[in-house]
Amino acid sequence: MRIVKNLTFQVIVAIICGIAVGAIWPSVGQEMKPIGETFINMIKMVIAPIIFLTIVLGIASMGSMKKVGRVGGKALLYFEIVTTAALLIGIIVANVVRPGDGLDPSKLKGGDVSQYVQSGQEMKWMDFFLHIVPSNMF
Repeated sequence: MRIVKNLTFQVIVAIICGIAVGAIWPSVGQEMKPIGETFINMIKMVIAPIIFLTIVLGIASMGSMKKVGRVGGKALLYFEIVTTAALLIGIIVANVVRPGDGLDPSKLKGGDVSQYVQSGQEMKWMDFFLHIVPSNMF
């Protein structure tokens, strides 16, 4: 009985049940999709405030401002180095791979887009309820 109360066990059982429902009854899995999307949106909604408050609490509990300045300086330096590395990697990969090179815009189909506009304006009840919970508060 003790293993049933273990969170790891509960998560593994839930994953197995989800896989079984998706494999045996795919239509039921599709009908339950809004519940999962709402849950993920709720998680996304609270992540930013939790991270912000964790950082504020960490800074407030450090004590001396000298330590805060040192850690802040290291964090800023790390951010700058990683951002510059990502920028350089992106520029190098874009110049080597050359995405879009050889694409002829005149050969693209420019068909009627009114069907997409109409389908974009239609909203079902389930979509309405899904949009009640935002994925981001900001």
